[in-house]
Amino acid sequence: MTKAVTEATTETTAEAARAGLPLLVRHPIDPQRLLAAVASAAAGAHVLFVGTTRGVTAGVETSRLDYEAHEPMAEAGLARLRDEAVRRFGLTGCAVVHRLGTAAVGEASVAVATSGTHRCEAFAAAEWLMERIKQEVPIWKCEERPDGTRAWIHPGGPAERDADGSVGGDDHAH
Repeated sequence: MTKAVTEATTETTAEAARAGLPLLVRHPIDPQRLLAAVASAAAGAHVLFVGTTRGVTAGVETSRLDYEAHEPMAEAGLARLRDEAVRRFGLTGCAVVHRLGTAAVGEASVAVATSGTHRCEAFAAAEWLMERIKQEVPIWKCEERPDGTRAWIHPGGPAERDADGSVGGDDHAH
């Protein structure tokens, strides 16, 4: 690549990573908005991951999840991870949004959209981002059950395990 093409690609990638979308929202997530934010003629692949609240986890019924965050730290962490994913995987675009407040069963709690020249980078980046978000970003979830009991859930904890014993949570969002 020529220096001019490399600089233009880097600039375009940086702009796509910061697509002007909020990182934290208190309303339903619009996955199509994320896909539109990462659209690029240079991309051969667009990947969208949407984590939703599931109704049953390890045999325990869930009515809803409530998310809280240390907002300045959470926003900074999401932005840092988004920017790192662009660099690490050579993405043409990346958008991340996490919901705060209440997410009912079936509603999206987190969404990640990536685009890259090839599918392997876009898929790898989306998976890497979700793992990093769960481990590093100060966002916490409280599970409410039909009987009104509430339990704070920690990534990889007992309530995050699927029926087969594997660590779940990808569709429980975060």
